[in-house]
Amino acid sequence: MATPTNNSIIKAFAILDLFDDQRDELTTADVSDLVGLNTITAHRFLKTLVSVGALHSPRKGIYRPGGKLIAYGERARSSRQLAMQLQPFLNALAAESGEGAMATTFDGTMITCIAAAHSNNAYVYSARVGARMEAYATANGKLWLAYSGKEAVESYLQANQLVPLSRATLIDRSALLRETDAIRRQGHAVNQGERETGLSAVAMPIFAPNGAMIAGLSIFAPIAVLDHETEERFVSLLSLAIAAAGNTLFPPSTA
Repeated sequence: MATPTNNSIIKAFAILDLFDDQRDELTTADVSDLVGLNTITAHRFLKTLVSVGALHSPRKGIYRPGGKLIAYGERARSSRQLAMQLQPFLNALAAESGEGAMATTFDGTMITCIAAAHSNNAYVYSARVGARMEAYATANGKLWLAYSGKEAVESYLQANQLVPLSRATLIDRSALLRETDAIRRQGHAVNQGERETGLSAVAMPIFAPNGAMIAGLSIFAPIAVLDHETEERFVSLLSLAIAAAGNTLFPPSTA
């Protein structure tokens, strides 16, 4: 049975979709006419969107995009810019490793593939840009959890059920906590078929100068390929790519 959708959320987005280059403000009458809501319901939706910061009302009866909505747009633009800057390094990683490579961000629950590159390897796994993946079952995700800090990992575990995605999925919470501790010590994360059977990956972080993790980079390959020697080779390739990417993202001061 398909999971039912939430009509209130659908209507809220229908209201937000009304803003465009020709319309930078709305009234209750606009929402009522264009979304097909009665006046009382349209007014309630608008007031609710104001209360969460998605809209603001500069004067009575007028509604414009709010600070939170604008911040989301800026965040999306920032992610696209980061993806463009990292793409050449992913292309190089794919060429040098003979496998695939991807870059990810993290929203606290899921990781998102923001850029990817593929090799001519016969093993085909399509890392789709925009794809969201479970943090607990991926190398990039475990990396993000590890560098979010122990308290953040514990909060994540309280809020998320660890569902088996393959026979190798790590669903023991204590074991996942121990693994995130190990990831922080060794500086990289490994996935051995935990999300997709037969697929492995090695991931490493990119940090901003202030110490905050801004992206995860990984090389993914058939699980049969990833022996200890290959893991070390991938770590070496990722380390070089991350150092080079860091110089591009945060050029050394010439002062």
